[in-house]
Amino acid sequence: MTDHHAETHEPEADSAQTFDVSRLNPGQRAGLTLMEEICATMTPEVQPFVRDVQGSYLHVELVGESVPQTWGRSGQALDALQFLANMILARRHAGDARLMLDADSYRARRAEALRLRAIELANEVKARNEEAELEPLPAHERRIIHSALADDPDVSTYSEGDEPGRRVVISPRR
Repeated sequence: MTDHHAETHEPEADSAQTFDVSRLNPGQRAGLTLMEEICATMTPEVQPFVRDVQGSYLHVELVGESVPQTWGRSGQALDALQFLANMILARRHAGDARLMLDADSYRARRAEALRLRAIELANEVKARNEEAELEPLPAHERRIIHSALADDPDVSTYSEGDEPGRRVVISPRR
């Protein structure tokens, strides 16, 4: 395992985003160490790089040759890895640190696709004056839909159903 705790993580030489990991608190440091341990077992090699810290969330980008095909194609594998890593972190460290994993900028691409889909469906709802229901989504993706339409005066959103089948409904504002 490589000790990255005292250096600045920089996934690409031309990357403008770097983070000084010496600023991490003990819980965040434990999260980074855990991801280093997990990544050390992957073939081909994958490296975790800290992108940002927001509150208790440590945003970690997975970088490596196999990342686009393995982790950046669909969110299910990435979400599963994130879930397991957070379960392990919670058992190892009593703090409130949480990991938010990304790979090949998948989360940003997915968020933009969800925002566009929300706007498209909202326009259909307005035109037909009927509700539209999205496919089941994890909580963090439902929040993207709700946020994308929060300022639209003609539609409202709400979630219904039980996990893992919970979905967002877009309805005309009456």
